Amino acid sequence: MGDQEPDVNNHIYEEHYLASDDGNGIEDFDFPDNDTLYNDRFQIGESSNPNLEDANNDEDENHFVDEDIEVNIDYSEGQPHVTHEDTEFNIDFIEGQPHVTHDYVSPGGTLYWTPIVLDDIKPKVSSKFNSYGEAETMYRKYALESGFDVRLGRVQKMKNGIITNRHLVCNREGNPNTSKLDTLDIQHKKTQRRKDLFRRNCKVKVALEIIPGTLTYVVSDFVERHNHELFSKGNMHLSRSKRKLDYSQEIFIHNLSKQNIGPVKAHRLYSALQVGPSVRGGLVTDFKNARRNLNCYIGGRDAKFLVDKMNDRKKNVSSFTFEYKVSNKRLNSLFWADETAKYNYNSFGDVISLDATFRMNKYDMVFVPFTGIDNHKKCVTFGAGLLSKEDGVSYEWLLRALLKAFRKQLQLVLSDQDPALKKAIDKVFPLAHHRLCMWHITKKLPNMILSIEDATTNQKFRKRFHSIIWNSKLKPHEFENVWRQMLEEFKIIDNTWMNTMYGLRKSWIPAFFKHIPMSGLMRTTSLSESQNWSFQTTTLTGSYLVMFMMTFESVMERQRHNQILNDFNTATTFPKFITRTPYEPHASNVYTRKIFYQVQKEISRFEDNCFQKNVISSNSVDMIIVMEKRKNITIRQTNDVDVDDKDEEYNYDCLIRDTEYTVTHSTKDGLFKCTCMHFEHLGILCRHIFCVFKFYGIEQIPEKYILKRWRRDVIPTELLKRRFTNSFADSTSDMTTIDIFSTVDRCVSFLSHDAAKLKLYLDEQNNLKKKFVDDCPNHDLPTRADHFKQLLGVVGPDVESDVNDIQNPTDIRNKGCGSRGKRLKSTKEMIEKEISKPKRKCATCEQMVHHDKRNCPLKNTRK
Repeated sequence: MGDQEPDVNNHIYEEHYLASDDGNGIEDFDFPDNDTLYNDRFQIGESSNPNLEDANNDEDENHFVDEDIEVNIDYSEGQPHVTHEDTEFNIDFIEGQPHVTHDYVSPGGTLYWTPIVLDDIKPKVSSKFNSYGEAETMYRKYALESGFDVRLGRVQKMKNGIITNRHLVCNREGNPNTSKLDTLDIQHKKTQRRKDLFRRNCKVKVALEIIPGTLTYVVSDFVERHNHELFSKGNMHLSRSKRKLDYSQEIFIHNLSKQNIGPVKAHRLYSALQVGPSVRGGLVTDFKNARRNLNCYIGGRDAKFLVDKMNDRKKNVSSFTFEYKVSNKRLNSLFWADETAKYNYNSFGDVISLDATFRMNKYDMVFVPFTGIDNHKKCVTFGAGLLSKEDGVSYEWLLRALLKAFRKQLQLVLSDQDPALKKAIDKVFPLAHHRLCMWHITKKLPNMILSIEDATTNQKFRKRFHSIIWNSKLKPHEFENVWRQMLEEFKIIDNTWMNTMYGLRKSWIPAFFKHIPMSGLMRTTSLSESQNWSFQTTTLTGSYLVMFMMTFESVMERQRHNQILNDFNTATTFPKFITRTPYEPHASNVYTRKIFYQVQKEISRFEDNCFQKNVISSNSVDMIIVMEKRKNITIRQTNDVDVDDKDEEYNYDCLIRDTEYTVTHSTKDGLFKCTCMHFEHLGILCRHIFCVFKFYGIEQIPEKYILKRWRRDVIPTELLKRRFTNSFADSTSDMTTIDIFSTVDRCVSFLSHDAAKLKLYLDEQNNLKKKFVDDCPNHDLPTRADHFKQLLGVVGPDVESDVNDIQNPTDIRNKGCGSRGKRLKSTKEMIEKEISKPKRKCATCEQMVHHDKRNCPLKNTRK
């Protein structure tokens, strides 16, 4: 058994006992010094007698005595059992577990471990290497085979940065920190949290020195004896070298963070994709540290990084607009819009919604996106801004940046009742119509009519209120009459809020916007709120500005992908026709699918309900009277008559039936116009005009009545597919990276059923890795800062040498920002939340209430 060769394919080490005469010095003799013990995997001590006799002939064959120390090793069932006086422990030699967990320290001595590896792997003094990188790779490979991690020790460099002397040490080198106080606490009053000690003052190292006049390195010193256990091969995936995240894993963490997925969930997802957490390195802590390191890299240069990144994009990407404002060397305001956003604005910018959103970054800067509706009736973002203050000056600067970028006046702007925003709109866009969001107004209604206490009467009033304000068929004077009748009927003529809203009627009632084109397209900011919600759900709380910008770009890419998908579905699918008129096939070929269904609805109603009653001709103008028959329609009602956030409006227009509509037709220019103003409000022909088309024998919708904003393929697909990059080279590099990953995935999937071919493919990949990575000179390898810059898309010099002339925003307090991560709540909302809680019995007042004996009102009374 003693002649058995050690298994060098597993981590094997020698265990030595060093006796010490005091606590400081160690004598130069080994214990045991004259016998060698062998097991099938381990060697303990060193044999000084190669002609060792058969130890089984002696009674004390495994018994050693040296003054105070007595160690017995009992081979029972192939496993040695070590005993020292009253203390005993087992060294388990388990199959497949090549290393031993050994915590025994003999009195006056030290136990140490020496790895047993192949000679060509072990460093040798005076061995030479062509470069520092080659020498470091050699030692790290040796450490991996031995079962320990390497840490960079002391270093000496020339002025040009070339390393002249470097120590590579065991990562357990150095004295453990046994202090009980937190050294980061200036006053030293905070007790340090409980933490396991890691360093053991291990002396293992290799010293590398450069040969003067060359770039060749020589091993000048090598120490291989450890004073701690080494990793077993089964636990090597837990070592620091194996747990180190590569760049692809950092990209994975970073991309998930843009979808509001933190490092813990990212590790869970990555482990699932890798079929278990032990397949590839990285613990949850490593994923957290990766995110922490990236945040530390950004740090105080967040605003500088963002401004430099956007300026570089403005310089290299055509038609990209970026404006920023600095106040007292701190970033104050931002505005940006790319070429696709400008194209969207030129096509769909007839109505714009502005809705500020809070808590989108760690500095509480207000996020203000400009939102419209595209040809599929989906949200589309024209541009966005970040403001430090939500005041008139900031809004004016933002709107002027918008005007400078788009060079086109706004027609209709929708917003909430922010006086600062209204003032800025009137100043920058004097010709634009400012409309208040009806949803924000109706939401306040329950709190403003508390004088109507009866529940039934209150319900009737709210129903009547909504039937008036949402009816676009009413004319201004008709609205004023029914409003006055409503106030008199419910006896709320003196209600201050109702009178205030009546004074602002020209800013929110549909009857006063009938002369404005496309005024019926958007009456509330509900679509804008929906788009803002998509930004909030994908943004991590307390994001840096540069991280928020990447999240914004991710949302924009998803939005534009949906535009491409809707265009594709319109082009490759066919709708079902429900009438025999020639208008449906023609409309299906020119309109997007969403708009076609609305046109189809008008065509169907014209077929079922409308007929021509009379025609009057005078002065080259025909006046056609169209009668719409009465139809029993059940109006959709909900338990709560408040406006639903998801619906654009209540369809109170259906309350009017059996009505005559007049369609005028000019024989000179061929124009048709209906008194219902449906086309002017929504850009879609009404059922009454279709009825007149049939009278004149017109079988297709005239081109003049097909608005460009509702047509197919308004935005070129290639424009929608453009990614947010700083240059064409960056875009090409990204696509090449995606193609590489895709090619590797296809190859692995194709070869997964053939283990031999899969092994050959792995060998080829390793050869490529050796050619392009392992053999790469050390100075050509990307640094950690290079990886961070590539992740963030940051350009410019290193952090250490860059001058930070734009500081991060500070001391920002705006309405609605609240405390960190919280929203300011109204008194009504807090009362409703308290009432919704279940009641419990108070031990003091013995009642079913919302408090307990600790905060009972009777508690102080009884005292």
